[in-house]
Amino acid sequence: MQMLEQHQVSEWLPYREQDKDTNKRDYGQVLLIGGSRGMGGAILMAAEAAMMSGAGLTTVATDENHFSALHTRLPEAMAVPLEDVKEIRHQIKKNTVIAMGPGLGLDEKARDVFRLVLKEVEQHQTLLLDADALTLLSEEKVDLPQMTILTPHAGEWQRLTGLKPEEQSENENRKWANKLGALVVLKGDQTRIYTPEASYLNIKGTPAMATGGMGDCLTGCIAGICAQNEDVLEGVLAAVFLHSYIGCSLAQTRHVVRPTEIAQSLPVYMKQLSTLSK
Repeated sequence: MQMLEQHQVSEWLPYREQDKDTNKRDYGQVLLIGGSRGMGGAILMAAEAAMMSGAGLTTVATDENHFSALHTRLPEAMAVPLEDVKEIRHQIKKNTVIAMGPGLGLDEKARDVFRLVLKEVEQHQTLLLDADALTLLSEEKVDLPQMTILTPHAGEWQRLTGLKPEEQSENENRKWANKLGALVVLKGDQTRIYTPEASYLNIKGTPAMATGGMGDCLTGCIAGICAQNEDVLEGVLAAVFLHSYIGCSLAQTRHVVRPTEIAQSLPVYMKQLSTLSK
């Protein structure tokens, strides 16, 4: 298992040359799907992290009751109704990365959205499944696109694989990553990343990060960085490291680190780390 190091991450993070002519579409488009009625906070935190990590365009498909909160917190993001199947289908075709799950719910409406996304995502796109989408995946028989990222914690991983936490060894996890055909980010105090060919160990986090919404922030961070990175694995590894790195740094002066604080800090730390190797 390879330990993630800062010098590697500095090379994997997207770098913006200040004298280069670019526009927002050069930095990828992210569609985040989730936030059923009453569960808007999760998808909002994911969206903030995606935008603050540099995604060129960020669109959120969520319940219309959350539009005001979304635009108050994140006026740069676009919003589409979670109930608008036609518009969601249109948005899927436009975006580089589709991240689904935070606050999505498990009712029939959520299942319909889940099935729609899995049907419409194409092989050149990146699909990220988190939270409720992982539970739906464990219950639905679907084929995953070629580039799928799964971000379970130990309990969600058990639902997907049947492996109890004490059985989630490196060999078993890689075996299941291969079986599922996905890149797996197994979240924990030391997050582990598995592909069919290799496994990686992230730096240790901090108890200050043990608070609700931290996984939603990570989802947005991964989505935003992968949208800008040609190599999806490098984007995932950089995002996982950066998320913990910021949390540990902020924890030096905080009893608890909020996910929104990590999201707000992303541009500063990305600038610092991405320029180290330049």
